Amino acid sequence: MSRYRNPPIVEAVCEFRFSADTPWEQNLPERFYDVIKEWFPIRESRKEQAIQIKASSEGVAEHRLETIEMPVFLAGDRKVLVQIGPRRLSIHRLKPYHSWEDFKTTINLAYDTVTSLTSVAGFDRIGLLYVDKIEIPGNDIRLADYFTFYPHCGEGLSGDIMNFMAGCDFSYNGKQDICRLSMTRAMPEKESNSAYLLTTDYFLAKRNAVKPEDVMTWVEEAHKTVKALFKGCITEKLEEIFNSEE
Repeated sequence: MSRYRNPPIVEAVCEFRFSADTPWEQNLPERFYDVIKEWFPIRESRKEQAIQIKASSEGVAEHRLETIEMPVFLAGDRKVLVQIGPRRLSIHRLKPYHSWEDFKTTINLAYDTVTSLTSVAGFDRIGLLYVDKIEIPGNDIRLADYFTFYPHCGEGLSGDIMNFMAGCDFSYNGKQDICRLSMTRAMPEKESNSAYLLTTDYFLAKRNAVKPEDVMTWVEEAHKTVKALFKGCITEKLEEIFNSEE
């Protein structure tokens, strides 16, 4: 995706949700920052809502919505950030996205830092997410000219499509992994353009199916799949737009 002159990636995210039996001391985010502050000197915090569930022998006893404050550490240009919370770690690369090797190096740094501070027992989820915003000149375009993945409307459906959401889940490795592909309209930066969001979300669907020492191999394979799916969603005509001079 980054091999284009103007890659459409607006955000790439790699997320780790560690299993409940992974030790997580309250001061772990602070110790994490002490290690990575050379690369991520800016400190902020963001609030997120999470559902807390308490189980009993009879099933779910209680669930409530709680607000969690998540420390965020940003690079000097604010284009790369790491968010860490209770048994959660996510690495974000915002536009401009330079290369997979560059992003993978940051993922490695963040993950290796966590493993140096606690003993990772397993994963509830691992995810690799890419969000692409695709702008095409013109307001009245034919989707089939630019995409192979788009909603199909039969001849009996008249009228112009104002909005849509197309989605599909693909399974891999004996349903251990799932890749969720979705596409919808977006607000264009230029009124004369048409814009679309294409989201590719590859994630581990079976808890603890990946060993902590094998996680970067999983991430590498996830990226290969995401890259192939994106390539499969677009036509050569759209690739010409990605490679055009701005």
